[in-house]
Amino acid sequence: MLNLYTGKVLSNNEIKKIILEDEIIKAKKYTLRILNRKIYSKYEILKKLKMKRFSEDIIPNVIFWLENKEYINDELFATIWSQSRLKNKPIGRYRLNYELKLKGIDQEIIQKVLDKTYNDIDELTLARDLINEKISSSKLKNISLNSEKIYNFLLRRGFSRGVSKNICDELKSKQA
Repeated sequence: MLNLYTGKVLSNNEIKKIILEDEIIKAKKYTLRILNRKIYSKYEILKKLKMKRFSEDIIPNVIFWLENKEYINDELFATIWSQSRLKNKPIGRYRLNYELKLKGIDQEIIQKVLDKTYNDIDELTLARDLINEKISSSKLKNISLNSEKIYNFLLRRGFSRGVSKNICDELKSKQA
């Protein structure tokens, strides 16, 4: 505490301390404002603070404060992200792993979330449902889909080669 009063002459250290505290408060307000709109990973918050040109000295303090207050939690973020992705735009295990890495999530947390997520959901059923939607959509647009296109589509969506091959084999046997 600085024991400030009118007329007090401040030393350079006291001035630096006041400026640092002010910047920390601004950074905390900024992070709370963006976290109010949506959830972010620790890495994303760190990038946003750097983009706003907050001092490298205060960023770790703000991140530590956010973690202590449980405003950021990478495991919770990864769980919510994976549930959202599977609900809105189904993807396979490999793609989800890649996306979470891009969000700066630790591989140990990613593995835990992937195991939990894909333990509850059969990846083959997920891919089958996705392809059935794709086929219906393609018929409406008068686009023909061959097994190679379907196979590559599933790979791009992050499904394994095995799952993609099984789906293509199923479709070939239906057509025969």
